Amino acid sequence: MSRRRQMMVGMVLGALGLLGLAVAAMGQAGNLAADRAWYEKEVKKLTKESTADEIIALARECYRKGLKDEAMTHAIEAHKKAPDDLRPKYLIFALSGAKIEITIEPPLPPSVPTKATMTDAEVEAVYKAEGEQVVRNFQQVQRLMATRCGSPKCHGGGNPKSKWALVLKGPANRKSIAQNFRTVYTYMNRDKPKESALLQKPLKGTEAGHPAQAIRSDKDATFTRIEAYIDTVKTDAQKAVPW
Repeated sequence: MSRRRQMMVGMVLGALGLLGLAVAAMGQAGNLAADRAWYEKEVKKLTKESTADEIIALARECYRKGLKDEAMTHAIEAHKKAPDDLRPKYLIFALSGAKIEITIEPPLPPSVPTKATMTDAEVEAVYKAEGEQVVRNFQQVQRLMATRCGSPKCHGGGNPKSKWALVLKGPANRKSIAQNFRTVYTYMNRDKPKESALLQKPLKGTEAGHPAQAIRSDKDATFTRIEAYIDTVKTDAQKAVPW
């Protein structure tokens, strides 16, 4: 190939290269515009009640689309809502490269199962004051609370910081049901069941001084079932509690 021909080919390839770069840039700009339009639509779906899961999902999608500032904003927001969740921490790390201290709490001492300590007379006083069926039906609430609140870190008997503990060792019997009922009774609002501290504290989490949000919303099946039970306590037993 002659020198002149080589120069012409080089000029053509150079022009094509510049054209390719321009097209690529236009494509990226078009994608960025579309991604920002997508983001503006999605961010409006978030509210004060949005969960950490919903926020981190948006943050991760922003990260995938290259919207790093938006991803960082929502990753920090998710971290504030759920400080123990590692996903926002990892995303913040990926976005900034900054060190994130992950503190691992020392394990709690071995769980000491709470035992029923009420006397037979105290047990019968509870059933008599509240009504046999009302206290017996508390077993249904007890099952829900055992799932949401009964771990050793919470109210299962292994956390010395808990104000109260449930009796969950062994099968539920007359005494354990009565003692668990008596333990949480003071957290029931018989006039306005939905506003009971038994529901509102685990619903609001740290906002209400509770270490975790054990109930996600007032539409949660656990919330509605306990609310319905408290309403039966109000209806079926109007006597003052004897303890």
